[in-house]
Amino acid sequence: MTFFSRSLPLFLALSASLAACSTPEPPRQKPSIYESMARPGAKVDQAKAVEMISQYRIANGAGPLKTDPKLVKIAQDYAEAMAKSGDMTHVLQPYGSLLKRLRDAGYAYKIAGENIAAGQYTLADVFSEWRQSPRHDAGMKSADKTVMGIGVAYNPNSKYKVYWCLILAWPKTPEEVAAAAATQ
Repeated sequence: MTFFSRSLPLFLALSASLAACSTPEPPRQKPSIYESMARPGAKVDQAKAVEMISQYRIANGAGPLKTDPKLVKIAQDYAEAMAKSGDMTHVLQPYGSLLKRLRDAGYAYKIAGENIAAGQYTLADVFSEWRQSPRHDAGMKSADKTVMGIGVAYNPNSKYKVYWCLILAWPKTPEEVAAAAATQ
């Protein structure tokens, strides 16, 4: 056996080991709060949104929020309606005000509020805008709200392209709903 034939397996094993050491790290995915919503079918990361807003609330003396699937649907539907119309407003016809939309969806609440926005492409950007607006900021920090839902929609043919709707509420308990129904 020649030196080369005896060294070849060792050389191949060493080469494979070195190649494994030099394999580049896979690219890191950016956090979902920085993902652009300016694309068809984009969906906001509900878990990250509730986590981010809850952390902000806790830092400001309010309790954390939970995601409410009914509010997610109502917020998503309204974001889509604003995107379709190309108009950012709290009272888009025929949908009406937040209170009308909640009532029409059969959502029973004690207190509810809404933040809307348009033109911000990421969750981080819209959250920053809402924090800078005293009324929107107060709504997010309101200690009496316990649940939320957020929606986003994209329309490339509109002025703002991306439309947001955040609904925060304190829902009625099943007992409160039953008691209210009994008095009607």
